Amino acid sequence: MKRYRFMRAGLPLLALACSTVLALQGCAQDASSLQGAEAQPPTGLQPQFGAAAQADWPSTDPSGDPSSPALQMMIIKSMLYAAGLKHGVNPYLVMGLAWHESGWQPSVVSSAGAVGIMQVMPATAAADGPALLNRTVNLYDPGDNIDMGTAILKNNLNRYNNDLAKALTAYYAGGSAVTEWGSLRADCRRYVWAVYNAAVMFKEGRGPV
Repeated sequence: MKRYRFMRAGLPLLALACSTVLALQGCAQDASSLQGAEAQPPTGLQPQFGAAAQADWPSTDPSGDPSSPALQMMIIKSMLYAAGLKHGVNPYLVMGLAWHESGWQPSVVSSAGAVGIMQVMPATAAADGPALLNRTVNLYDPGDNIDMGTAILKNNLNRYNNDLAKALTAYYAGGSAVTEWGSLRADCRRYVWAVYNAAVMFKEGRGPV
């Protein structure tokens, strides 16, 4: 998860005070000038579903059609879909989050150290693997990575009463970044909308895979 340092060691007290005032003014202006789609959190996508509704979701299997997308990508799509069903999270939301995070590339490691398809931090997996999955996980294994990331998303949705914007914000920037939409950091709002749009893209069959 990403952290931002607001203060720099060694800054003179006056300069530090000035920078704090300017930053607060910028945040206030940013929150009050929301326009367009970002003025409100996204709606229209059911984040979770109950066990009784699982049968309504069709199963997916990798296609044998040689003209279909690369087999590895089709397998990952099926794994993401299955993880969504397992954890009771909308599979298209899982697909969209993973697509935005990594483009479904299992070997991606971010500059912050987040790993794999779901871009999970090792420290997060070390704590949440036993807590949410009752086991340790190997983030370099695509199955473990997807299972861990989906479990974290499910836990966030439960923690924030199925509030998609707050759950995605926590996934992206940690619980300390979660707040009401009007006060949310601009990068968090963009992230929420980007994941939502990717999820809708897969739901409507417009995804690249």
